[in-house]
Amino acid sequence: MTLSADIERGSGIPLYLQIRGRILALVEERGLQPGDALPSESELLAAFGVSRATIRHTLARLESEGVVERHQGKGTFVALPRLRRALPELTSFSEHIAAQGLRSVSRLVRFDRLRAGRSVERVSPDEPELEVFGETSEVVRFVRVRVANDVPIGVHTTATPGDVADAIGLTREQLSDPGFSFYRALAIGGQPVAWAEEHLAARGAARPEAQLLGVSPGTPVMSVLRLTHNAAGRLIETVRAVYLGDKYDYVIQLERRAQPAATV
Repeated sequence: MTLSADIERGSGIPLYLQIRGRILALVEERGLQPGDALPSESELLAAFGVSRATIRHTLARLESEGVVERHQGKGTFVALPRLRRALPELTSFSEHIAAQGLRSVSRLVRFDRLRAGRSVERVSPDEPELEVFGETSEVVRFVRVRVANDVPIGVHTTATPGDVADAIGLTREQLSDPGFSFYRALAIGGQPVAWAEEHLAARGAARPEAQLLGVSPGTPVMSVLRLTHNAAGRLIETVRAVYLGDKYDYVIQLERRAQPAATV
């Protein structure tokens, strides 16, 4: 079936639902992947011979269903599915994206070597993380935009003790490689991660984050602070992961414990 397949005007099925079905079939027929462009509004108008309002209603319906994404001035694209992360799963971003059949790359935004503080009191979902490494003299911090199938979905601000960075030979050049995996480098360098705790908070995107993600300031995001330790219990990474709120689904399995018998 092609995009120009006739729609049945007297069938009793609303036109927008018929067009929706044709677009879904087109995605499947052509094997379109998240991030791939769909026909423009003008092309859809020419193919189906309906009003622009009908086309826009159809695309709005598909967007609300998470099937397409519309970007002003750019067009309509196949949307990324919501990325399901099951807790307590501890994986890197690249491992997580690969497990869902998507391509991942990173874009380095910033690389710094900073002097660490000594306080451990300021760890929270909304506070800087550089002061949590105790007596460590230096901290390496880097900021990366995380991309899945060419679509920016998150910004990671990662910090690690200077001696850990030195042990694994961490450099700006390494981090500039779009396929670089920090967790893989830690494992190869004898500093594998063992466990972590995460703090989650929902908020609006700050202007710098919004610019990196290509969205408007205030767009809902999930802010995740991860504190990662090695097998000896040493804190070897903090990462502030800011994800677009409509792209991530955190799943937590809960188990009810036996409750004490009620007393009168």
